[in-house]
Amino acid sequence: MTTTLEHNTDVPHLATGIRRLLDEFAKVQSNDFVLIAYTPDSRIYSAHLAVTLRQAGIRHVAVVMTPLIDPGFHGRLELVLPDPQSFSGNLVVLTLEKDTMSHFDVLTPLFRLYGVARTRIVRIISASDELFTHGLALTPTELEALNATLLDFLQGALRIRVQTDGGTDLNITLDQDRYEWISNRGKLRPGAFTILPAGEIATFSDAIEGRLVADGALNCNVITELDMRLADNPLFVTIRNSIATSFSCSSTSLNTFVEQAFKLPNARRIGEIGFGTNQALKTFLSHNSHLNERHPSLHIGFGQHNQSLQTVPYEADIHLDAVTQDAVITIEGTGRQLRLSELVPDPSKQHPALMRDEDITGDCCSSGCRVVRIGP
Repeated sequence: MTTTLEHNTDVPHLATGIRRLLDEFAKVQSNDFVLIAYTPDSRIYSAHLAVTLRQAGIRHVAVVMTPLIDPGFHGRLELVLPDPQSFSGNLVVLTLEKDTMSHFDVLTPLFRLYGVARTRIVRIISASDELFTHGLALTPTELEALNATLLDFLQGALRIRVQTDGGTDLNITLDQDRYEWISNRGKLRPGAFTILPAGEIATFSDAIEGRLVADGALNCNVITELDMRLADNPLFVTIRNSIATSFSCSSTSLNTFVEQAFKLPNARRIGEIGFGTNQALKTFLSHNSHLNERHPSLHIGFGQHNQSLQTVPYEADIHLDAVTQDAVITIEGTGRQLRLSELVPDPSKQHPALMRDEDITGDCCSSGCRVVRIGP
């Protein structure tokens, strides 16, 4: 912001993250109008944002929304949105949700109404204290540098081997001409949603063989109160032809959760190979959180994929990410090796300009958030 923000002494552990969201990710200026749309589970973070904006003298309004289904949300927005001619800056929309990402159809028309050049929409899933204290600790520029360095390491690779200290050993064939990479680095782009938390690259492969030992955490596009950490109860998965053929977990509740998820159509298919790059994340969270898959490690996404339907012609209601503690990537035939927790950004590596971000028209687990039922 062009206006210096006051430190929020009531919540000093959140204040830095709140300011970084506004300054670095949303790039709010003093003449902007900020709309905060939040679900009830994220009310406290909406309040912190409003206080910070008020201290900076920046026009703003907050609107509550029900997750996923809210027929009245559009009408409430119409009542508070300003005339585009009433302010000279940008319309900045910040959405805050804990478990969902909702109402793409209501927010997308704002690009047209206010103009692509002056509309910024930043969408937060997994709103929590940890998001603001750790998940936003690295700026988009820093995250982009990490992603660029890892993408450069993988450029041109045909086969990689991914191993972990916990026992993961996967052989993965990459078809980088057919399947595109996605790079989430929290960077604003005209006419697109920016998805937070950021910090990963991901692609697809239909040739994955081996054993996955997920000893970090699970993250899934369902609402659950389960403790999703796996350090004490790793998930073991045998993979053949990019399909989970068998699995086990010593936690009865998590084993049942995965078993029920895998009963859904196409849920055993691997739809994503992801590498987290957010070096500020050091621990895994108990709740179902996207922060877990941004951890600098491997995550394998079962179910819905991250490619176009023309390229990968199947759909799944479920997307279940199984995350490891760390990972070592070896480019077969070269001996080149990289441990994700030790990834150091190389300033000489340029991020590909045309690479897709996780923000085409709003993208949560590649298929949008919706009500997904697991079990009876």
